[in-house]
Amino acid sequence: MKLSGWLLRIGLILMIALSLVFSWLIWQNPSRLGHQQAAVTVTSKSDTDATKKIGTVLAPTQAYYQHANTKQLLFTPDEDVITALHTTVKNWQLKTVTAGGKLTASEYNALLASNDTLQLVYPDNVAYQLFNGNWFKSGEKVANFAFNRIVINLSAHQDSLVLVNDRTRTIHTATLKNNSTQKLQAQIDADAATSFAVQELRLSNGRQVADFSDEIQVQPYVYLLDQQSANHYVSLLIPSAQTSNVDARELGSDTVYTAGTDYRLTLNQDTQVMQFDDASATNKDASLAGNLQKSYTALSSLDLLGMNSMRYYHYNKVTRMVTFRSVAQGLPIFNPDYYGRVTVADTDSGRQMFFSTNNLTVPIPTAQAKVTLPATQAVIAHITNVGYAESAIEDIALGYHWAKQDENSQVVTLTPTYFVEIGGRYRRYTKWLGPSADKQASASAVVATHEQQ
Repeated sequence: MKLSGWLLRIGLILMIALSLVFSWLIWQNPSRLGHQQAAVTVTSKSDTDATKKIGTVLAPTQAYYQHANTKQLLFTPDEDVITALHTTVKNWQLKTVTAGGKLTASEYNALLASNDTLQLVYPDNVAYQLFNGNWFKSGEKVANFAFNRIVINLSAHQDSLVLVNDRTRTIHTATLKNNSTQKLQAQIDADAATSFAVQELRLSNGRQVADFSDEIQVQPYVYLLDQQSANHYVSLLIPSAQTSNVDARELGSDTVYTAGTDYRLTLNQDTQVMQFDDASATNKDASLAGNLQKSYTALSSLDLLGMNSMRYYHYNKVTRMVTFRSVAQGLPIFNPDYYGRVTVADTDSGRQMFFSTNNLTVPIPTAQAKVTLPATQAVIAHITNVGYAESAIEDIALGYHWAKQDENSQVVTLTPTYFVEIGGRYRRYTKWLGPSADKQASASAVVATHEQQ
């Protein structure tokens, strides 16, 4: 056979092989050259109790014990103190609730320094309408109001408690029935043995934060990781009548799933952050109670295996955005890529959610040494020394940093540290390097809450 014949045959074989390669790439591409009709299925285990856990998710995150003119942040290794306290008091009931007006600064400080009290504190205001029946048994239904602190008397006046709004210093007093502090006091005494001595510091924005007067030591944690595919969330968030006609497209590093004109789910392949937009879920209710309820329902729709560790953390009344965070040992978890965080905004134009495909499930015992952290005033000194005004500090939180794990790792290490919020953005206190290093963070007090770390 002539050389030209061999070359022709070899060329044809190469063209056929190349055609097969391109065909395979097209079929593997989820957008099928920019367009496809995608069928989806759920492959994970469902948490059937997710919709029943509102009392756990909308729970306080800190417990203070004021005794003998000292205050302690109750903390017990390998235990969620708040959940244990809730188990003890869940059968209590509010008998009457009366408004007590606004306290002066001295009256407010005296209340917080009242001896023999247990003070349960939320990271942000919660509505009485959602508190009633979800923390204690359903009690008296009164006009709705917002508060973030519960002061329970353990000696005198055991038949009452006070609901406090720290920012406004307004109070409501509630009488109790079916309550007994004997078991509660025993539990507090046990937790106090491993707790931290604190004072409380009032920031310029009216927020009260724990002020640790000495160095503290906190145990790192290791958790198993739950990772879900985009298809999992497509089938959960987009109505079943629409899932057979989902259109998937690749736009740069994003994969965008749409169904009709109302539903859009976007996965960023680099960060594994998902954004869900539902134009059909319009909401004209601007109340705190209404938005917390709707946001909790949206959170439940994600069917997270780690739902028990999710806590309500913040509400932005301007954008109506509710932020939920995972907690470990009762301490919030922070990460720049939405690991351990879900935000939900229900507005007149629809619902928007941000969340990660990576979520925590269960803790794993670890023998890692405790991390020593400085006193709170040392953290404030660090912030001011690098150029920020103390008045710029919006929050100081003891929490866990979730570092981005290796791509194939199924475990996550959580490292304790302080997080400081400036300009609406949380960062580890050592990462605030001054205005010259991060002008955007300090120049604006309006930073999108979905950019918090």
